[in-house]
Amino acid sequence: MKAKLQYYLQWLRDGAVRVARSYPIETLLALYACVWCLLTYELDWSGNDLFEQLAPVPLFFALALSVNVLAGRGPWRKIYWVVWVPIVPLTLWGGLEAWVESAPYRISLGILAPLLLLLSLRAVRNDRFVSGTIVWLRSGALALLFANVALGLFYAILYSTTYIFGLEGKWIEHVAVWAVTIVETLAVPVLFLMMADRWRGAELRGNRILEVLLNYIVTPALLIYTVILYLYMAKILFTWSLPEGGVAYLVFGFTMTTLAVKALDQLLDKRIYNWFFGRFSLVSLPMLVLFWIGVVRRTNEYGLTEPRVYLVVCGGLMTFCVLLFLSQRVGRYLWVCLAAWVTFAVLAYVPVLEPERVAVRSQADRAERIARSLGRLDADGRLSLAPLAMADTVHKEEYRRLYESLEYIRRDSAAFAPFGVKLDDFAAIFPDGMRDYVKWGYDYDIVSIDDRYISVDMPANASFEVVAGYSRYYANLHYWSDDGFRYTNDTLRIWLGEKEPVMVIAGAELLKAQLEKSGFMPAESAVPTDGQALKLLDYRSERCRILFGRLEIERRDSTATLSDVSINSVWMR
Repeated sequence: MKAKLQYYLQWLRDGAVRVARSYPIETLLALYACVWCLLTYELDWSGNDLFEQLAPVPLFFALALSVNVLAGRGPWRKIYWVVWVPIVPLTLWGGLEAWVESAPYRISLGILAPLLLLLSLRAVRNDRFVSGTIVWLRSGALALLFANVALGLFYAILYSTTYIFGLEGKWIEHVAVWAVTIVETLAVPVLFLMMADRWRGAELRGNRILEVLLNYIVTPALLIYTVILYLYMAKILFTWSLPEGGVAYLVFGFTMTTLAVKALDQLLDKRIYNWFFGRFSLVSLPMLVLFWIGVVRRTNEYGLTEPRVYLVVCGGLMTFCVLLFLSQRVGRYLWVCLAAWVTFAVLAYVPVLEPERVAVRSQADRAERIARSLGRLDADGRLSLAPLAMADTVHKEEYRRLYESLEYIRRDSAAFAPFGVKLDDFAAIFPDGMRDYVKWGYDYDIVSIDDRYISVDMPANASFEVVAGYSRYYANLHYWSDDGFRYTNDTLRIWLGEKEPVMVIAGAELLKAQLEKSGFMPAESAVPTDGQALKLLDYRSERCRILFGRLEIERRDSTATLSDVSINSVWMR
């Protein structure tokens, strides 16, 4: 046991020394992040935003590692020694906070940096590319696992010791913070480099677990999904209809999953579905047509938004990958990775192609097109705020789409300015019954009716007259509880926490009073107006006021009865 422990400690020491010699810039960047975190904590630099200052570090770590792998020990290694220099002006840059919170930083950290690591491998052969990708992923996952397991055990020892021996003091917190800082900012990167360096260039093979997972679980599910999509395409051809816009997301998820499984399948010795993956590009061509029809339909109906811009871009890369793999000679994951890196770099750092700007332009064009078709644009291109005529309510779908686009454009004040209105002022031109639909996309009906029942529900934005003279107020009353109410045997009983009901109201009496107050007659096919509905929900007597959350009226041959109630609040004098 002692010999094994000494062996692993020696392996860690030798690995750390090898990392410091082979990856000096990466090690110094990790050390810089660690020291900066500790100084920020110990010196209480509250005015300094730690995350902003350290945000460039992982980007330059990935950049230095990529250049290191690419340059090796050749003449290009001079670039490696100065690749860290831009981090100095970037850290001092006044716009660092805004950049860190922007999409370009998220794209750089989440997409460009990992893709750059894959490109640095220069693995043209697909099996080498997949092996290199798995080496990076496995090294990162194991580094996080080992380091955090060690951290958890250290914490268990630390807090158990302080509890058992009754130790107290500020030093315990300091030890805990130092431990997590050193582990996450220094130990994890160093372990990652040690493992990646040890496994670099290894040709990995799949084990039994991966073989069972791919051959007997994942791939059969993909085959079933392929059949489902083909059946859906047959249905479209048979009914001669367009596919739903959301189908584009389904096809994209399926295709990308299949391409990933195809890559992993190369690691298996037993490749029983090679016939499927070898012909997948041909199989997926009709699905690509389905994808692009869905994208075009959804874009034409709703315009572009940021997620849809990314969907179009990812769909283009997916199409490029599928077409590339039609030929075994040119089908290489490295070229797909390079195309993805260039594409997302352009999206992130070419202003005119930024997804947010593209989406705003699309929504502005959509809003102008809809407003012009509705006759709502004047000669200067400004929206008219003339009150909506009742005849225009038949165009509520078009007004809903117009409002939706204007709400999206509002994030860009320069793009919204040509319309010359405030969004709230535009919403005010719609009648009450239509405004909720235009703003939120749904109709809220106070009254719902079938042939026999009339259900009157209190809307969320209901407004009732305020009346003085009540000394007690009760809300959140529960049905069939001692502090609530019950409606049984055509009688409403309200307890309000007392042993006996404080109010007993006959259902017939209650309904008669509310019908007389509202002026509504529940004859066949009769529908109460919104004003009548609110009066039906507001019961008043000399002793109390009850605001009902819902009243359900049952229509019979010659009479109407109250079948059910719920209470919003009770006011007592």
